[in-house]
Amino acid sequence: MLKSALGDLILRPWFDRAALKILTTWYFPLSRAWAEAVAAEGSAERFFAALPARRRSDRLVPRILTLVQRRHEALKAAEEAWLRAFFGPGPAHIDVEAERLSRAAQLMGLRSLFAPLHLEHPFPAVAWKIEDKASVERRHSERLREPAHAFVHRIGPEAIEPSRGFINGDGVDGWLRFPSPVPAVGPQAWARVGTPLPEARRRLDPQPTLVFAHGIGMEPEYWGYQREPITGLLQSGIRVILPELPWHGRRRMAHSYGGEPILSLGVGGLLDFFHAAVLEIGLLVAWARATRGGPVAVGGVSLGALTAQLVATVARHWPAEMRPDALFLVAPSQALEAVAFEGSLSCGLGVPGALQAAGWTLEETTRWRPLLNPVGDPVMSPEQVVVLLGVADDVTLAEGGEALVADWQVPPANVFRCDAGHFSTSLALSRDGAPLERLLSLLSALG
Repeated sequence: MLKSALGDLILRPWFDRAALKILTTWYFPLSRAWAEAVAAEGSAERFFAALPARRRSDRLVPRILTLVQRRHEALKAAEEAWLRAFFGPGPAHIDVEAERLSRAAQLMGLRSLFAPLHLEHPFPAVAWKIEDKASVERRHSERLREPAHAFVHRIGPEAIEPSRGFINGDGVDGWLRFPSPVPAVGPQAWARVGTPLPEARRRLDPQPTLVFAHGIGMEPEYWGYQREPITGLLQSGIRVILPELPWHGRRRMAHSYGGEPILSLGVGGLLDFFHAAVLEIGLLVAWARATRGGPVAVGGVSLGALTAQLVATVARHWPAEMRPDALFLVAPSQALEAVAFEGSLSCGLGVPGALQAAGWTLEETTRWRPLLNPVGDPVMSPEQVVVLLGVADDVTLAEGGEALVADWQVPPANVFRCDAGHFSTSLALSRDGAPLERLLSLLSALG
């Protein structure tokens, strides 16, 4: 549909305004109720304790909670079978993966059941638990004092365990698991790996790899994984690694929906998230280089782009095997503090007001800039950076993306712009493959 004439109508700023309204008014609040329903394990008393203002329909809520509990148990059983099949004694089979994805999507889709309750008594979009300034200072001030040692690897790529794989369309799919380098976000990290089939692999030798990070709240491993424009690179012989970022999917915290702690914990949550995600991508770069030997690009969309651009600058302090060779950014921004206080999604979810109520000002947030934003030039040359910007992006802020491109002196041939907002910019990759073709040409030349 996006490649048809209808795509011209859809991929416009109006679509982003509608998407923003749906996300802030419906998706995030319903996700808040869903998260507490999963944590309640069928108990209406526990659910109402977490969301005390909602007392409508004593008959409806127990029925919903029973269904949520049943589907959650079904998912846990499917995931245990999946672990045995792909990381245990086996046998590995695509049907096991299909069952896991189906059970996950069935559980995630139960958010809609809370719509009648939300209409009567709106749920909050975020359960705020903002960490105070003194606590953040105790935990992260040493990292701030020593920028060169702010992102230090304490485990190596040898800690990464690959799974068995299976043929899936244009490639062989598998997974990686390894200990999270930052315990604050949980003990385990995950990534999906798509490896080209042999005939495609022969096109590029040594084989390039793209490590591409998703945006906030995006959980393809739980909503039902589908091939997308990024994984289309498999046809061209590029391996694609998709990290499951902290606090998403299998890494979701109890009593929260995917990505919520990044918002709810304030500056402390942002610092923990980027600390972990940046180090994890560095490990994946080293693993990719060790297992295929070709050039490695890192990239991402939205929150993933903010993570990848931070990787690109702090990597100058890392060993050579962890430094990416190229960068692919979709809807990035130069200043995270501006995104938090001025971005339409942040404002729509009440982030600025929650931060200010907890005593955080824009100036105090800016102090932590070296741990949240790219400082200095990227480790790769500007010629190896490809950027896709939406000229009407008011979520990560178009002006922030333009400032990043200007400061890094990215060549005009590597900068692509579309007349779209934040959400439709990433969808535009399905319609116009020029940015990915540019990345492919760069990786081919590097190989």
